[in-house]
Amino acid sequence: MDVNTNISAQRAAGHAAKNELITTEVMRRLSTGIKINSAVDDPAGWTISSKMTSTLMSMKQALRNAYDGISMLETASGATTEMGNMVQRIRELTLQGISDSSTPAQRAMMQNEASELISEIENIARDTQFNGRNLLDGSSENIKIQIGDVAGQTFDVSISSITAKDLQLEGLDIIANPTEALSKVDSAVTQVVGAQAKFGVNVALLNQAIESLLNSSLSFEAARGRIIDANYAHDTTTLASKTIMGQAAMAMVSQANQQPKAVHHLLKVESNKSF
Repeated sequence: MDVNTNISAQRAAGHAAKNELITTEVMRRLSTGIKINSAVDDPAGWTISSKMTSTLMSMKQALRNAYDGISMLETASGATTEMGNMVQRIRELTLQGISDSSTPAQRAMMQNEASELISEIENIARDTQFNGRNLLDGSSENIKIQIGDVAGQTFDVSISSITAKDLQLEGLDIIANPTEALSKVDSAVTQVVGAQAKFGVNVALLNQAIESLLNSSLSFEAARGRIIDANYAHDTTTLASKTIMGQAAMAMVSQANQQPKAVHHLLKVESNKSF
């Protein structure tokens, strides 16, 4: 019977420490909901999950880019709709001015209104902006929207210039030469309607890209979750098991520490015999 080296107590203490370490790791997984909290837990899994996290964050940014692109196109489309309403009003005024039932004073008022509308169309074309960028003045003919997680996955948008000059409305005289004016206004209507249709097509395509990105990111996030998410059923079972085993190990440490007392008792008995 050894006193100086209590192997039983040391073994029990070692098992208690091991159980405590496992219990601590399980409690950390349960409290964070994450199975791999650092590279120490699983170096290979940590590397894979880190790359997947980077890709997932890139996908989410691409989604935000696509939503911003839709907002930009809808801003341009809304402004173009207002321009279209004004062009339609100019056409009405042109048709009204052709009729001989209008007096010269009335025709002058029609021309004045048409000129004001043309001026406002120009203002809209020059002032419509999104995030500080002009949209309808010809400076946005080459726009790239990043809709993927790698370079080159872009959605290209070209917004044509639709200023009063582009619509051939500058200096339009609906009274002196109404036939020519009507032809120019009809051409302007065609241009504006075409621009609106193009915005609609681009928005629809971006919505499709968003749908694809959402599906891809959800699938990717699910795959990442299978790698890093904690298994609560398994971990709660492990926690209960290791807690009991830890308590038992500590009890065995206490029991093993009682063994030297038997030696002390033996020495005491032998000492009494000597006397």
